[in-house]
Amino acid sequence: MFQITRVIWQGRFAVPHRLPELRAAGITHVLNVCEAPHVLTVADGPFFELCSLAIDDLQPITEPVALACLDTLHRMATTAGSRVYLHCIAGCNRSPTVLWLYLVACGIDPQVAKEQISARNIDAVPGHSRLISPLLVAWAKDHGRRYLPHPRPVVLEFA
Repeated sequence: MFQITRVIWQGRFAVPHRLPELRAAGITHVLNVCEAPHVLTVADGPFFELCSLAIDDLQPITEPVALACLDTLHRMATTAGSRVYLHCIAGCNRSPTVLWLYLVACGIDPQVAKEQISARNIDAVPGHSRLISPLLVAWAKDHGRRYLPHPRPVVLEFA
């Protein structure tokens, strides 16, 4: 589990043996972006929300799936007092790429976002070339305009 921004953590699949770490970080919202369903419940956290949005590993993310991921992550992260855990199975491809896409959509320079995520999770491949295309990145930047000015700027401050 890696804290990327002051509000968003990223990592491996949220399973019962990670509950002490999730609780210690004060995680309130969990976004799962892999094909496997959640094994935790809201009461396990206690969490306010757990959401699963399936992305197949190493397959291109479509605009509808990207829209669901970005809007869900934005809603969770902008909830007052929230702390969000974004995960996939291994925490290497899908979740760092979704986080990277969100940061880019929020106006963070793509290279800066990549460096910041990679510095905190050395196994992460944010902006994985098999998951995204230049068209998807351009679409995300355009879509992200509705997130700005960001209603909770602390979300974009790197840890």
